[in-house]
Amino acid sequence: MKETYYKIIAALIGVIILMAIVIIAIPPKVEIKEVEIEKEIIVEVEKEPTYKYNVSSVEREMLARLVYLEANTENIECQRAVASVVINRWQDGMWGDTIASVIYYPHQFSPSGLIYKTTPTETNYAAVDQVLKNGSSLPSYVMYFRSGYGFSQTWDGYAEYAQIGDVYFGYFLADK
Repeated sequence: MKETYYKIIAALIGVIILMAIVIIAIPPKVEIKEVEIEKEIIVEVEKEPTYKYNVSSVEREMLARLVYLEANTENIECQRAVASVVINRWQDGMWGDTIASVIYYPHQFSPSGLIYKTTPTETNYAAVDQVLKNGSSLPSYVMYFRSGYGFSQTWDGYAEYAQIGDVYFGYFLADK
């Protein structure tokens, strides 16, 4: 029995040696290809928008509501001009040092008492945001507007700058 066992082991060793010789003598065909993989990595960095005038979200909302009350039926150019009048006054400082103080300055914007129950439209927000981002659409001395009729008819000392839609924008002659 031992003899059979040795014969089987010897046969297995012989087969292993024979396989090793075959593998060494005739290596398998392996083809190696170099493949370049090019990856493009795109990194998008979202920058905070740069605004000419930085105001709080409450002031932005208040300004959009005033634009709604004063010029909602007008085109966006007119709405930007209304927002610009408020910004010009704020920058001038004569009506206060905040957007709220300008809007609520006595006897200036008649519908300001309705701001709390007004809902602006997307166009109102767009007009306000364009002015806050890019600056006033009117020269800094233009600080007044009237609907329906111009300045020359009833206000002495004031001059008309432009009419946009049905709204007239003007300035006090001494301010120019």
